[in-house]
Amino acid sequence: MRVLWVELISELGGAQHSLLETCVALPSVGVDVAVAVPYGPLFDRLTAAGLAVFPVAPARAKKRGWRLFVTSAQLLRAPNTVFQIMRAVKPDIVHANSLQALLASRHAFSSIPIIWHARDVRMPVLIARRASKDALRIFASSDAVYEYLVHILSPGILNRVHVICDGIGPARFTPGDKSAARQRFGLPAGGPVIGMIAHVVPWKRHDDFILAAAEIRKVRPDAHFVIVGRDLLNDHAGLVSKLKNQVAQAGLGEVFHWITKCDSSNDILPAFDLLLHPAQREPFGRVICEAMAASIPVIATESGGPASIIQHRVSGILVRDGDPPLMAEEALALLFSPGHAATLGAAGHDRVLKLFTMRGVCEQLAKEYGDLIATSSARRDADG
Repeated sequence: MRVLWVELISELGGAQHSLLETCVALPSVGVDVAVAVPYGPLFDRLTAAGLAVFPVAPARAKKRGWRLFVTSAQLLRAPNTVFQIMRAVKPDIVHANSLQALLASRHAFSSIPIIWHARDVRMPVLIARRASKDALRIFASSDAVYEYLVHILSPGILNRVHVICDGIGPARFTPGDKSAARQRFGLPAGGPVIGMIAHVVPWKRHDDFILAAAEIRKVRPDAHFVIVGRDLLNDHAGLVSKLKNQVAQAGLGEVFHWITKCDSSNDILPAFDLLLHPAQREPFGRVICEAMAASIPVIATESGGPASIIQHRVSGILVRDGDPPLMAEEALALLFSPGHAATLGAAGHDRVLKLFTMRGVCEQLAKEYGDLIATSSARRDADG
């Protein structure tokens, strides 16, 4: 079977990293993959991996209002480009990696089944409800996304919705070299390092991480703090400036590190003693799985995706509302009890290995693809 994945953003956010690693792994379970994506980092990484990659017109979210709206000019260009790619690829299935990608693909070929991979818990409801009717399968990236889709989609569509979480590749389960990672990113060789990995958007709550860091430093002045991420789509320059001012006002300048260039979380995670993830309404939380796979203890907000990934006080810590003082309290408890921290890290590693492996996800996708192809073929036969 041949599957064409469609993605209209090439900057490497969580959804794009998921597409990259999944598409590289799918051939191992007998799925031939092609990808339509704009020129940029994702296009380059897919090409370097040896996949068939085709340039498509980009669609960027508006800077105001709902961020999943795309401009009419971009929407007019994208379907035509996807149509041309589909004529060249002749896929059995189109796998749209976002609502934008679904909008660009849904009218290209009516005879080819389309999958919508829903990865958000905020989207323009009327557009999502209308576009979802053209998707014969809808993959929710977590239980939280599934619950949101149940809330917004028409009841007759819900039997098409299946949960398929992101998978973590085998390389991420190999312990990293802490001293080498710290040296590479200019972090201190000794003392605790607490990190957050998230591109700059308001709901990731970098401000709460900074508040927690200030509380931790009162007790552990030897601690250093790291934010890995940047303003990915150049939509939040004001927020970046505000966060940097917050760091300075908290007196954290000497112990705070902002890393904007990091090709993979796998490179930086070994440097951390803890990962804090204060994001609110996180759809899934891929970086949480990546940290757990690397045996790094995780403290996250008790909502959305993290609540289904982490077993509280078994494979990580969940904090109601991402409360910064409470996050700081939990972090200090782990820093002062390295044995308990190691136990949490080991349990997190085992949980991801059991539930969120790339092999398992690819096998699940291959089965879904096969079932969908068979269903579509039977339907065409019945139609004569």
